[in-house]
Parts: sequence; structure tokens; C-alpha cells
Amino acid sequence: MKHFAPFFEQKRSEIRKQRQGIQLTLKDGPASVTQIAKKTDFEKDLIVWNLIGLLKWGKIEVVGEENHELVYGLKEV
Repeated sequence: MKHFAPFFEQKRSEIRKQRQGIQLTLKDGPASVTQIAKKTDFEKDLIVWNLIGLLKWGKIEVVGEENHELVYGLKEV
């Protein structure tokens, strides 16, 4: 958790923008952290931190595995 500590100090508006960017990427289809990083230009650590939050709130889900990475997709309502 020490590694993610700086992310907890962000403003809510920044977190919201990051998560919206990730969700927008996932609207195009399921993606791994590497694929999300390429499309958003976010650091992988930041993406993982946000994915944890999105998983917690039920916005996304793990839909598979590709090249030894989990693949995430938007959760269907």
C-alpha cells in the first residue's frame, strides 16, 4: 500500500477523470492494463489503483486473461 499512498492524496476530480478515461477505453471492449495504458497515457500503477476502485464499486469486472495479464471489461447492468 505504501506504493499507492500518493494516489490517495489526489483530488476527487482527478480520480473521477482518471476513472472516466479508463471506463471510456473499456467501452471499446475489454482491455488489459497494458492496453489501457497505451490508450490513456496513464502510468500502469495509477491504472491498477483505479481498477481496484472500479472493481470495488462494481463498475468493471475481470473478463479473462491475455498474455499473463488480467483483462477487464465494463460490468453489464
